[in-house]
Amino acid sequence: MKTYSEREKGCEDAFQSGGPYWHAYTSGKDTPLLFVNDSDFKFAMNAVAQAASMYPKITILAFEIMGNHFHFVIAAEQDDIDSFWRYLSKKLSRRYRNLKLTSLSIKRIDNLNSLRNNIVYTNRNGYVADSSYTPFSYPWGTGRYYFLDFPTGTSLSQITIDNRRLLFKCRTPELPLEWITINDFVAPYSYCAISLGMSMFRDAHHYFNMVSKNVESYSGIAIELDDGEFLTDNELFSQLCKLLRTTYGVTSPKELTKQQKYDIAKKLHFDFRSSNGQIRRVLGITQYEIDTLVPFNKHWLAKNLSGKPCFFPDNLDKIAFRPD
Repeated sequence: MKTYSEREKGCEDAFQSGGPYWHAYTSGKDTPLLFVNDSDFKFAMNAVAQAASMYPKITILAFEIMGNHFHFVIAAEQDDIDSFWRYLSKKLSRRYRNLKLTSLSIKRIDNLNSLRNNIVYTNRNGYVADSSYTPFSYPWGTGRYYFLDFPTGTSLSQITIDNRRLLFKCRTPELPLEWITINDFVAPYSYCAISLGMSMFRDAHHYFNMVSKNVESYSGIAIELDDGEFLTDNELFSQLCKLLRTTYGVTSPKELTKQQKYDIAKKLHFDFRSSNGQIRRVLGITQYEIDTLVPFNKHWLAKNLSGKPCFFPDNLDKIAFRPD
């Protein structure tokens, strides 16, 4: 068995052998819901597969499709990423006539630890957004394939040309016939460099530890990407409990004063990107209390609180809290 140092050196060698690496993403903040059912997500998954086939210089280590935005961890040159996104967005626009996709933003990934964090951050996205999934079961991306046996499916060579046309909603889908389909979409392990992505981690235990226990590391990524919530309610509650013990020496939010609740709510918002809805759930307070503690703006308060007494922080005009 290799030593820790040997395994770490193997990861560093894998990192140095590729690149440049990027986190490419679209913003979900001002984008309406794009994909609302399995049919929509399957179309988007197949569109990603077609784009990957069209631009083989793109190496996708990880990606996830969310309801209104995308995350990709990619090794490629910037021009190739731009071409890849133009093709993908055009493909999606043909199906959704009124679709208005935001532009693709890219952030350079300069070192191995950052690449690890960005891969895990991406593979956790669906799990954080939807409590019905684990980090290893969300179907619309690569998270379910890391350090797991690849599920079997049907190769494109076994599907008639007419059925392939139906599957990809185009006349002549020119894709490698050895690619595998599962539940009517091309399995990401057919066109993503999942083995390369996994080689950035020492072993499965290392990856699992980062997925489940390294949650504080993703705050910086979320802030840099201007992303929303990156922790589940349970994970945020664990962070809240740590804050309560270290800051106030208490174990329950019920023991906090109103000012302390405001200070904690502000920290959860800015440090953990939490919405008012998530803050309300983990603090165990009512909607009225959270909107009083951290209101959106004074006009909202005047309209909704009907003159009831409320708490106004000094820097209220500089705070922009998100709704649920």
